[in-house]
Amino acid sequence: MHSILAVFAHPDDETSVGPMLARYACEGHAVYLASVTSGQKGVRPDFGLAAGEELGAVREEELRCACRQLGIQEPFLLRFQDQGIAAPAVIEQVAARLRELIDQTRAEVIVTWGPDGITGHPDHRAAGDIATLVFQQQRLLRHTPRKLYYVALPESRLAEMPDTLGRNRTFYPVSDAFITTQVDCREHVEAGRRAVECHKSQWSPERMVQMKEMSRRVFGGQAFLRLALRSTPPPDGRETCILEGLD
Repeated sequence: MHSILAVFAHPDDETSVGPMLARYACEGHAVYLASVTSGQKGVRPDFGLAAGEELGAVREEELRCACRQLGIQEPFLLRFQDQGIAAPAVIEQVAARLRELIDQTRAEVIVTWGPDGITGHPDHRAAGDIATLVFQQQRLLRHTPRKLYYVALPESRLAEMPDTLGRNRTFYPVSDAFITTQVDCREHVEAGRRAVECHKSQWSPERMVQMKEMSRRVFGGQAFLRLALRSTPPPDGRETCILEGLD
């Protein structure tokens, strides 16, 4: 069995690959999730909580709920400040914590945001940049993971994006030519949907319906990634599993 560590910026970011995480946990692999911030500034006016530690605590509990629905390990909550992880001093603090987690989990595969962050969110980009920095500085690691993946939105799928989500939001797709990995997660879509429903502070019931429709139309039970760094043999064509080459 193998060990996978997903590194994201906020509680609810894991929904981007929730069915994939559920698949590997169901197959018996150790699947871990680290949230760099607690999403303390993720305010939705109709939820009734202002930005701050109370909202962060609510979102942490929502993430625990999501992990249970996905069948993965209890999340690692690093509790850095939302929208505050791009300063050099903080970057090094986050990097130090991620090095500890990689050693603790013995992670062989890291999954994180790419430089686009899918939506361009500065925290998404910062979290992915820090995870990449940690992965590539392997002399500082006691345990060295072997593959680093970026979550990606293929250009060909952007055309399927529902207008209800795309009209007022920017997305940063990746050319299909650069998608290295496509993982079939259709058997675990329902687990992903249940995980989405945990994040009540972020999405109204109507918004959750839209999110599920987007997932159905855009991703169709598939997860798309880019293999960014590796110490494994080069893949033979597009991968169908992020664990290829580890045995």
